Amino acid sequence: MKALLLTLLSIGVIAGIGCDSQSDDNPISVPDQPEIGGCTDIAGLNFSRSANKDDGSCTYDEERVLAMTSYGVEVDPTARQVRVLMQVKNESGRGVGGLLPEDFVVAENGRKIGVESNATISAETIPFSIPIVLLLDLSSSVAGLVPQIKQAATALINNKTANQQIAVYVFDRETRLIQDFTDVPAVLATAVASIQEEDLFDSTNLYGAVIDVADTWQDEVTMERIVDGSLVIFTDGFHNADPNLTIQDAVNAMLGTDGELKKIYVAALDGPDLDRAPLQQLAFRTDGFFEADDISGLQDIFLDIQAEITDLSNSFYLLTYTSPITNPEANEERLEVAILGNANAADDGRIQADFDSEGFGQ
Repeated sequence: MKALLLTLLSIGVIAGIGCDSQSDDNPISVPDQPEIGGCTDIAGLNFSRSANKDDGSCTYDEERVLAMTSYGVEVDPTARQVRVLMQVKNESGRGVGGLLPEDFVVAENGRKIGVESNATISAETIPFSIPIVLLLDLSSSVAGLVPQIKQAATALINNKTANQQIAVYVFDRETRLIQDFTDVPAVLATAVASIQEEDLFDSTNLYGAVIDVADTWQDEVTMERIVDGSLVIFTDGFHNADPNLTIQDAVNAMLGTDGELKKIYVAALDGPDLDRAPLQQLAFRTDGFFEADDISGLQDIFLDIQAEITDLSNSFYLLTYTSPITNPEANEERLEVAILGNANAADDGRIQADFDSEGFGQ
């Protein structure tokens, strides 16, 4: 009996020693995280890094309702750099340029990145081209107006940017190339000046003309290259040359290799032959249907279209920042990019993506 008691006591002591050694691993228990209310949205003007419970107090710039589109995330593990290519548009789909590094906020795994990230904004390192096809209706209904049409086209050409290449086509029953893509304004102006003003044909093959020029460029937005083209159409009438062609045929032809519809703008001239509905359908992606009451308004419309195209080209941003992550082990990190004060609460109000941080900090 005495031996049994000694054995039980020994077991108890050993067990007690085991319990003490486990408690030594965490000699002090960390209390639960205190609940701190505040704005937890990194886009909020009053974002609080300390807050861990959103109390609905976030404030935004109600005039800044912006949509963001991501075109890819790349990493450079050696430099711990993360790059995000994106585009920013306003509510009406117009490009928003001029944003600065301080307009963007970045979070990794739910934690906002600090100023030490050395964030920069630029897309100038990416080769960028903006092809524009100018497609002019020269059917007989514009007889007597061709000089003003040429003047309006020349005004657009004179306002082109350095990275815009313009091709000029005219159409009636058939489509004719006047000048292939070039970035030289003088060459384009000379080509436009050569457009015939007499003996116009009384047939309008609008859908066929769109199909004819549809493959003259392909859009591409990558870290290596940006091609962002547009078709600009002038017409005062409707398609009447080939009843077998439909507007759906024209739209299908304008689908790019990426499956997206290329940008189409229509400058229409009011008149007895103008059929607005199909023209608005053609330009539905850009909401780019413009109408002039008379020929004197065509130049302003062309300049407005040119301004929209330029705004879109200026709305691409390449965000580069240094990640604070220094653990070289492979791990999937959650990235969030927002615009400070952006009141757009929809999914396209920010960019969310994942990247692998393997090799960071080596």
